[in-house]
Amino acid sequence: MRLNANNMWESRYWHPAVTVDAVIFGFEDEELSVLLIKRSPESDAYPDCWALPGGFITQADKSAKDAICRELKEETGIDGIEPIEFQTFSKDGRDPRERVISIAFYALVSKTKYNEIKGGDDAAEAQWHKFCQLPELAFDHEEIIQSAFERLQQSIHFEPIAFRLLDERFTMSQLQSIYIAILMPPLGSNRVRDRRNFAKKMSKQEYIEETEFKETGNPWRAARLYKFNEKKFREVKKKKMRLGY
Repeated sequence: MRLNANNMWESRYWHPAVTVDAVIFGFEDEELSVLLIKRSPESDAYPDCWALPGGFITQADKSAKDAICRELKEETGIDGIEPIEFQTFSKDGRDPRERVISIAFYALVSKTKYNEIKGGDDAAEAQWHKFCQLPELAFDHEEIIQSAFERLQQSIHFEPIAFRLLDERFTMSQLQSIYIAILMPPLGSNRVRDRRNFAKKMSKQEYIEETEFKETGNPWRAARLYKFNEKKFREVKKKKMRLGY
């Protein structure tokens, strides 16, 4: 390291560029969705292509997490979430412009809360896409999404990720649909698909609380609404590792 003429530290070692990318999952109509942005027609790489929200880390960013939160707000308008860092992607040739290393994050949000998404900054559009019907993606973003999904399949047994995709109050059927969508066959086993078995087991969990409310619609067949208790969940997790199914 040495100081240059501008009194800035200068390294004798080559440095690759570093970016951040976010896989934002939502859930609606019993299907997982992924939030994508369409790159600007003027972009110097993959113009007009669908991609994950993200971008280069700047000198103003204090951390990779700060960078992805900034990019999400600028490109999609999403703010106030807690993205989780899960993997680094560093394969040579993943970006046609230069050697780029990307730090990937994922987050789960209630889609009803973030249904109105608008592209901003250098994102021409921002839109939810069904996980099982994703368009052709820029860079290695298909691989990043698949890695994030595999992380969900592992984490659903240990973390309250299913509840992040739901509204504050939810039906047992809605919760079951998320488990099926994430675990999928053959992981979405018969015991998860068994409606009565699932409801019976989940209703015994201390962190799932029955409310006084019912689903709107037919008053004679309206399903009971439940809520998630984060504090009780953390207490239960201290006692045992594997939770739910």
